Amino acid sequence: MSKKSFPLSRVYGLLEPGPVVLITTAGKRWPDIMAQSWHTMLEFEPPLMACGNASGTKTNKFERFGLTPQPAARVGAPLIAECFANLECRVADASMVSKYCLFVLEVIQAWADPAVKIPRTIHHCGRGNFMLAGERIKLKSKAK
Repeated sequence: MSKKSFPLSRVYGLLEPGPVVLITTAGKRWPDIMAQSWHTMLEFEPPLMACGNASGTKTNKFERFGLTPQPAARVGAPLIAECFANLECRVADASMVSKYCLFVLEVIQAWADPAVKIPRTIHHCGRGNFMLAGERIKLKSKAK
C-alpha cells in the first residue's frame, strides 16, 4: 500500500466529528439558528460539549427555512420542532473564546422523539461536501 501527501487544507474531512447540528440562540430581534458541523463531547456526567461560534442578525432563519420554534423548558432559546432531538445548554466556560472561538456548554435538558429509532444525520466532509449516516453496527463496549 502506498500513500501520498495529503493537503492540510482538507484534513477536516478526515476528522469530521459528528452530525451537523442546528444551534438556536435567543436573539435581540428574533431567535437565531446556526448550522454547526464542528462540535465535540468533553464529558459525559454532567454532559459537557464544546463548539465554535457564528452570528446571524439580518435574517429570521425560522421563517426563511420554514422551521417551527417551540418553547424550551430551561433556556431562553427555542427548540426546533423539526429536529428529532434538542439539547438545552448553558455556557459552562467561555475562557477559550478569544483564542479558539470555543465555548464549553453544559447540557441541562435533553429532548428526543421516541418515534425516531435510527435518525438519518447529515455530516459535513469539508468544502461543501456532505454525507448521510450509513449502516449501523454494534461492537462490544464497556460504556453503558
